[in-house]
Amino acid sequence: MIFLCAAFLGCAAIAAVAFREHRHAMGVRRSLLDEAIPLLMDSRMELAADHHPVVSGFAADGRRVTLDLVSDTMVTRRLPQLWLRVTVHNEVRQPWSSVGVLARPTGSEYYSTVHGLAHWLRPPPSAIPLLMRGDLAAQDGRWSDLTDYLASLVADTRIKEAVVSPGAIRVIVQAAEGERAAHVLLRQARFAIGSIPAQTILHALELAATLRSVASDTATQSDFQEKRTA
Repeated sequence: MIFLCAAFLGCAAIAAVAFREHRHAMGVRRSLLDEAIPLLMDSRMELAADHHPVVSGFAADGRRVTLDLVSDTMVTRRLPQLWLRVTVHNEVRQPWSSVGVLARPTGSEYYSTVHGLAHWLRPPPSAIPLLMRGDLAAQDGRWSDLTDYLASLVADTRIKEAVVSPGAIRVIVQAAEGERAAHVLLRQARFAIGSIPAQTILHALELAATLRSVASDTATQSDFQEKRTA
C-alpha cells in the first residue's frame, strides 16, 4: 500500500512538472512575434492552432502583410528549424506568372507553397539543390530575370523559399535553430529565443518588397516584349 501511494505521488509530481513546463513553453511561443507588432500599422495578433502567433497589419507602403511561424522538426541531418513566413498580399491581382523556388528540398516541407505549384521548371545553375515550380506562363523565357533572381535569393542559407503569384509575395526565412541537446537527447524542438528580433523581421519584409519590385519590373518588360512581337 505504501509503495502504491509513493508511486502515485511520484507520478503526480512528474505530471505537475510537465504541466508547468508545457505552460511555460506555450507562453514563450505566444511571445515570439511581439517585436513585429510595432513594425506594422494597425497590427493585430492571433494564435494559430499550434499556438504560434500570427501577426497581420500594413507595411510602410500600405500593403497588407501577414507574418506567421513554422516549427520544422522534419529536417534531415539538421537541427529543427523555426521559419518566419512573410506574406505580402496584393489587393488587386497582378499580371505576374506564378513561380517559386525552394532551397535544399527534401520532400517533407509540408509548409511549402512551391510544392503546390503545377509545373516543374528547370532552375538556373546553382551551388545548392533547388526545386522550382510555377504555372505554364513561367516557362516562357521572358520570365528568366525573375527566375534568376529567385535562385540568387535562396543562395543565402537563411532563406528557405521565395514565391511570386498574382495574389501575393511570400518569403520564408530562418528565425532560429533548435537547441542541439534537446534535439539529440530528448528529440524535442526547443529554440533558445524569447522573441524574434525586429531586425530579422525587417530584413524579411525588405526581401519580400524587393522581390515584389523585381516581379513588377519583369512583368512590365514581358508585356513590352509581347507588344513588340505582336
